Amino acid sequence: MKSTITSILEPQPREWYREGTTAYEGGCSQHGTPPCHDPIVASVLLSNALSEDIRWAVCQRGLDSLPKPR
Repeated sequence: MKSTITSILEPQPREWYREGTTAYEGGCSQHGTPPCHDPIVASVLLSNALSEDIRWAVCQRGLDSLPKPR
């Protein structure tokens, strides 16, 4: 399922993410933890057909690989 980036924000506090997710645990949502232990540089809001409120934490490598929001 294709997701669309709606916003790229400064890194948000742990409580901003859903409990039990990789982002909530301090890891990169794209790469998981382990193996990604890089610092989180941004929080990303995404939407798709199932949800308008998907919240990711991403490292610089993950941010660089995302398409730019429209």
